[in-house]
Amino acid sequence: MHHAHTNPRPSTVSTPDLQTLKNSSTSHLRTLSKFAQNGTSDEFSLSSPAPSVAGLQGRRQLKRTDSTRHVKGTVALSNGSGSAWGERNWMDKQRQFLQAYEYLCHIGEAKEWIEDIIHKSLPPIVQLEEALRDGVTLAEVVQALYPNRPIRVFRHPKLQFRHSDNIALFFRFLADVDLPELFRFELIDLYEKKNIPKVIYCIHALSWLLYRKGIVDFRIGNLVGQLEFEHHELEEMQKGLDKAGISMPSFSGMGATFGAESEPEPEAEPAESDEERIARELGENETMMLDLQAQMRGAIVRIQLGQKMQGLWDREEMLVELQSRIRGDWARQIVDYRLSMKRFAVNLQSAARGYMARARERRKEEWWKAKEDQVVMLQSLARARKGRREVQMLKSHTRREESGIRLFQAAIRGALQRKHVDEQFEATRDAGAGVADLQAAARAMIERRKVQTDKASLRQAQNTITSLEALVRGRLMRTRMAQQARALQDMTWMWRALQAISRGTLLRARIENLRCQLRNHQEMVKSIQAFARGNVIRQHTQKIRSQLSLFGGEILGFQSLARGHLLRRRYITDLRALRGQHQQITSLQSHGRGRLRRQGQSKLRSELLANVPEFARLQALSRAMQVRIQVGDLLTQLEANEYIMSELQAAARGKMVRERFAEKQRYYKENMEKVVKVQSFIRARLQGEAYKTLTSGKNPPVGTVKGFVHLLNDSDFDFKEEVEFERLRKTVVQHVRQNEMADQYITQLDIKIALLVKNKITLDEVVKHQKHFGGHVGSLLTNTEMASKDPFDLKALNKNSRRKLEHYQELFFVLQTQPQYLARLFKRIREQATAEKECDRIKHLVMGVFGYAQKRREEYYLLKLITRSIKEEVDTCPSIQDYLRGNFFWAKVFSAHVKSPRDRKYMRDILGPIIKDNVINNIELDLESDPMQIYLSSIENEQLRTGQRSQRRPDISREEAIRDPETKNTFIAHLSDLRDIADEFFVALEDHLHKLPYGVRYIAQQMFQCLTLRFQHEEQGHILQIVGLWIWKSYLQPALTEPEKYGVVDRGLSQEQKRNIAEVTKVLGQVALGRLFGGENVFLQPLNSYVGESIERLGEIWANLITIPDAETQFDIDEFNDLYARTKPTLYIKMADIFSIHHLIAADIPYICPSQDDILREVVRELGSAKNNENELMNVSTSEISLTLNPKLHNVEDPDAEVKALFMETKRCILYIIRVQSGANLMDIMVKPITMEDEDKWDGLVRDELSAGSRKRGAYAEANTLIDIASMSYAELKRTALENILRLEQFGRLTRHNHYQDLLNAIAVDIRTKHRRRIQRQRELEGVRLTLARLNDQAVYLEQQLKTYNDYIEQAMVTLQNKKGKKRFLMPFTKQWDHERELQRSGRVPKFGSFKYSAQDLANRGVLVSWQGYSERQWDKIDLTISSNEVGVFSIEGSNGPIAIPGASAHVPLDDLLQAQFNGTQFLEFFGGQLRVNVNLFLHLIMRKFYKDRDS
Repeated sequence: MHHAHTNPRPSTVSTPDLQTLKNSSTSHLRTLSKFAQNGTSDEFSLSSPAPSVAGLQGRRQLKRTDSTRHVKGTVALSNGSGSAWGERNWMDKQRQFLQAYEYLCHIGEAKEWIEDIIHKSLPPIVQLEEALRDGVTLAEVVQALYPNRPIRVFRHPKLQFRHSDNIALFFRFLADVDLPELFRFELIDLYEKKNIPKVIYCIHALSWLLYRKGIVDFRIGNLVGQLEFEHHELEEMQKGLDKAGISMPSFSGMGATFGAESEPEPEAEPAESDEERIARELGENETMMLDLQAQMRGAIVRIQLGQKMQGLWDREEMLVELQSRIRGDWARQIVDYRLSMKRFAVNLQSAARGYMARARERRKEEWWKAKEDQVVMLQSLARARKGRREVQMLKSHTRREESGIRLFQAAIRGALQRKHVDEQFEATRDAGAGVADLQAAARAMIERRKVQTDKASLRQAQNTITSLEALVRGRLMRTRMAQQARALQDMTWMWRALQAISRGTLLRARIENLRCQLRNHQEMVKSIQAFARGNVIRQHTQKIRSQLSLFGGEILGFQSLARGHLLRRRYITDLRALRGQHQQITSLQSHGRGRLRRQGQSKLRSELLANVPEFARLQALSRAMQVRIQVGDLLTQLEANEYIMSELQAAARGKMVRERFAEKQRYYKENMEKVVKVQSFIRARLQGEAYKTLTSGKNPPVGTVKGFVHLLNDSDFDFKEEVEFERLRKTVVQHVRQNEMADQYITQLDIKIALLVKNKITLDEVVKHQKHFGGHVGSLLTNTEMASKDPFDLKALNKNSRRKLEHYQELFFVLQTQPQYLARLFKRIREQATAEKECDRIKHLVMGVFGYAQKRREEYYLLKLITRSIKEEVDTCPSIQDYLRGNFFWAKVFSAHVKSPRDRKYMRDILGPIIKDNVINNIELDLESDPMQIYLSSIENEQLRTGQRSQRRPDISREEAIRDPETKNTFIAHLSDLRDIADEFFVALEDHLHKLPYGVRYIAQQMFQCLTLRFQHEEQGHILQIVGLWIWKSYLQPALTEPEKYGVVDRGLSQEQKRNIAEVTKVLGQVALGRLFGGENVFLQPLNSYVGESIERLGEIWANLITIPDAETQFDIDEFNDLYARTKPTLYIKMADIFSIHHLIAADIPYICPSQDDILREVVRELGSAKNNENELMNVSTSEISLTLNPKLHNVEDPDAEVKALFMETKRCILYIIRVQSGANLMDIMVKPITMEDEDKWDGLVRDELSAGSRKRGAYAEANTLIDIASMSYAELKRTALENILRLEQFGRLTRHNHYQDLLNAIAVDIRTKHRRRIQRQRELEGVRLTLARLNDQAVYLEQQLKTYNDYIEQAMVTLQNKKGKKRFLMPFTKQWDHERELQRSGRVPKFGSFKYSAQDLANRGVLVSWQGYSERQWDKIDLTISSNEVGVFSIEGSNGPIAIPGASAHVPLDDLLQAQFNGTQFLEFFGGQLRVNVNLFLHLIMRKFYKDRDS
């Protein structure tokens, strides 16, 4: 720990001054006081920047302050970590870490350079070594420097050997940029951290190399002296370097090594004057002076701060009160505002959430109701698929564990049988009592049978027995009755008493019953009696009334007197009685009245309860009536003041609305970002749900499609891209055709040059031969004699042979680039069960077509053929077992393909060390796994060792042999060796997996994909195991079982060695099969645990094996590759193989090409019969010939083009229709009547999107349709759409049963794939641009070649025609001498000569054949003049003496003569068909006279 340095210059505000602020009411001053208490004075001082190293301006001197870590809670007031006065040089004490420091600086330089390259942040410097080990960073550097090259970078958080692929990628990049080997590092230097400084050294060298080549425009930096590291970091790094024991490379002078411009060296300093010395010293002490000035300014500021703080302390109470008032007011305002906003926000959010929740639930409910049938179907399908998958998985597991399951089943059956026997035994032993019961039951059964027999015999005598029984019963009954009669007579008095009692009891019971009945009918009886009495009384009364009516008056008077008297007496009596009972009467009256009142109230209450609803309605009506009366009065008053109140209400409502609006506006403005976010979130959520319905829904509704129709519209950028793409495509086609025409023209030029040379050589030889042979020359120069032996040479002059050549070139180009034809042929060969010998011949023919895949292009197309054949075969297999049992022809082609030297080298690398180390060099190795053989071998060895007969018996079973101790130990040792060798194989396969030829991995990948797509119910792991088993059987196992045949070993193996390899192959084959050893290999079952682990391990190997890039990326080949390639693909093939392939294709052409318009059919049709071609061309050559395969552009029409165009046109119409009208489904919209609003909407759409001046480009605007939507009315648009829909319904593309939902589904698919189409268009655009650039390069090459040919021809012809030989001697006074004198005299001498012949002379030479109008006797008087005044053009003129013959003049280009000779034309006619000449002899004459030495 370093001691602290104090500042020698005191500051104005010291620590004691700051500590006095602890009682201040200001929180900031109290915090400053705490800092002063916890810290030192150095923490409040200013530091100067670190000084530079002497002699190295700009490099900071390495210094360490007293403390590199601050205690928590302290504050540094300077940018440095300590005081400028407290620094001291610590590097002098740490010189042993200087190497580590400079190395860390170099790592930092490499880190900054890599970050500038890849534009990513890397781990810290001290962690960079570990971060570089996986090679990901180095691979990213390569990826950044090659942005257009697809580079696969392996990433995994755990370091594994596959990361070496990233390092290998960096090594290839170093080789590409030609970095010298001196600067490179090895794989173990980085992966195993053997020499990391060499890696950093390589990165430095690479940076300088790339800077020198101009690949990067910046140098690597120099950070030595500019970085600081912790002590422990330097110490750990130095320890690591010392422990590694490696020499540190020299990083200095690397820029000069690569020839990069180094930084200018400082010039020598001149003699220093006093002024310069003063200036230098001031400059050297500038930092100190700046520090002093800063300290002074800080002191002044602190003084001012102290004065200001003193003033604040004087007014502390007032400031505190003011601050408290302000804070209180602010707090109240904030609280009120927050509460109001909270209430508003809570209400708004609750309403919004409620609405959203209800809407979401409603939509979910509607959606699920609409999808109920589909969900049920989906659930059933899912359950069915799950069941099938479980069954399939169970089957696959069952197949994998077949042997174990058999053993398990056998064990279960044995256990069940033993259990059954035990149960029978136990049941028999414990069934003693039951047996006794059974016997008893049997005896009872016998007795019952006897009883049944007796009953049967008794039934036969039933009548007799019945009569007898009746007589017996009668006699007994009479006897019994007589006895009873006598007993009754003896007990007569008793029975009478008993009868009397009984009758009395019955009578009383009857009376009691009658009374009960009467009591039950008492009321009725009373009523009847009352009615009866009343009737009697009424009758009696009526009788008295009738009698009294006669004396009515007297009676009335008497009655009145009597009543009065009686009433008075009664009254007096009652009054006396009442007076005597006054109190009792009063009490009784009160009780009576109370009783009556209670009865009345009770009755009233019951009536009220019975009529509660009526009373409630009555009360409601009453209250309503009263309210209506009050409302009527109020309305009357309001009507009187209606105008005033309306104005008042309007003003109040307006004020309230304005206040609410102002509040909301203020709130929205304050929370605008939140509101925008909420709105955007809601819109995004709704839009997202709608888009999810569009993308994931099976039948999206019309509204959803309508909401996303705008996504189909193309932007200006899309339109420009589309236009650019179409333009480039047209340009590519034009360039391809131009290049083809240029290539054809160059070929013709080449032919003509060959003809020109041929005429100069061959005709001379013919003429010389004619001089020795005699006869007419025309018989020697026929077209057959001019043919070359090799018709495929450029000098071939036979047109038929060359035409056949071109057709064969097209045939083989189509067979190479279109794999479907040969794939169908392979399938046909398998279906016809072709003989093995014939299959071998066809295999060699196919390999010959692809040149045995020796070149990159041929290998690419051969792999495409094999994978296409795999797909054809897989598609026809109903189950995966049928595929496994298939014997496919493509497997034979594959076996021929993998016999290349590259595959042999791979087999030698992977299997050679295993076989040599474990099998060949290990003489003691014995992998016998049969215990019996091991036992017998041990007996033989014992006998050989002792010379005596062994005591052990040889005729024992394997079970007894395995119990032998020596046999058991040997058996275990053999299994252990077998497991170790198998494990070495898996390790070698993992280590060399990246070296496995790409073709094998690609075919395995495509096989896995085809099987996965075809058998989707199969588990992918099972399919991967099938693919791996194919790789093992077809590729690895043959090389392992026959290593000497595949070049794995250099010499043959003994029988013992082959047997050991067979044992290893058995174990590896069992692992590849994915099953454990069963009963057939019972003594290998101890390896089952190892086999199970190896199965999982091999599965991972197979998964990594098929993880590769596509073939186009690997081989860098696309569909335009053959169009812009400078060198055309060539094929070396025998003539016999050509005709064999032709015959093979022609024999199965109906199966290979089902369509009559197929390209291959056209080529085969143009070739004709293979037999005729063989007869015509077989005599040319028997050796190999070279075919140049030229790509041809073929126009193939789509048979469904009309339907597709109609469907596209209909979709375009429907898009605009659903934007104008709405409906539940498309059919409702189509039958919906059109309104004026619809017409207005349509007019707006036409004006906005379909007008001529509109910049918008609607959906499907690129479709080539025959209708102009912009000129239609909306009714015409719907009519056209309906007509198209009906036509599509006739074609079967649409159906009205689902309301034409297929149209909406197609539009939804277009919306979903729009983005993918844009990405695809960009890729296609890049590809077309690359193709165009390559075509331009090819055009430049062809132009250069054409220019070369033209220059050659022109120069050759000029040279030949201008060539001056020795001066010809002309015999004076000959026809030629006179002709030349005449030309010289007239000044018409042709530039390249003129020759005059008589017709007879030309006829004798064989040139002239006939001349109409002139007989042969006249030919000696007629002359022909042949002259040339222009290169390659000759004039022929006929004359009769000095007089020119009318019409006898012609200009003949040399090209026409050469073309006629190439076409095999025997004669040419001139002068309007009158003059006929022999083409070959006429050309020979011209070549002899104009292109030879002028000496003949």
